[in-house]
Amino acid sequence: MKAYKFFLFDRDGTLNYENREYHRDLSAVRPYPFAGPILRGLDQAGYPLAVVTNQSGVARGYWDEDDLRILHDRLCQEWDVQLRFYICPHHPEDGCSCRKPGTQLLEQALHDRGVASQDSLMIGDSVSDFEAANRAGIDFALVLTGRGHITQAQLSGTPMTVLDTVAGLWEYDH
Repeated sequence: MKAYKFFLFDRDGTLNYENREYHRDLSAVRPYPFAGPILRGLDQAGYPLAVVTNQSGVARGYWDEDDLRILHDRLCQEWDVQLRFYICPHHPEDGCSCRKPGTQLLEQALHDRGVASQDSLMIGDSVSDFEAANRAGIDFALVLTGRGHITQAQLSGTPMTVLDTVAGLWEYDH
């Protein structure tokens, strides 16, 4: 099994329950119960961690970036871990390079940590997560939470690691 030096996570559907109609009230965002223990375990084992997330609710006017910062601070407190969040606040039709499946956020995270793409693993539940990782040269692990089952059907035949939840990373990496 390959040893990774850096773990990048999608947020919605990977680390927290997803509302496909957008969380209009960010105080209603709830983390998966298994997210905190795996994040803490990886962090305590010395792995750098980051979250790379599309948040078009900003562009749609549902909330602003300060609201996201408050949410992310709350999630980090609940998980008892410090994470760096890389956020695309743009609308899908804006054509930005930071929105997954674009690679700008992933590349920025790699640069900030000084880690090579081949030493990193992206964990997510969507086709855009998979495509962003693939384009950035980062290995990908699909979780079957969130949109994971739909994504697995769409990517059938594509070689990748499939985990029931992010909790499977502990067994996968050790």
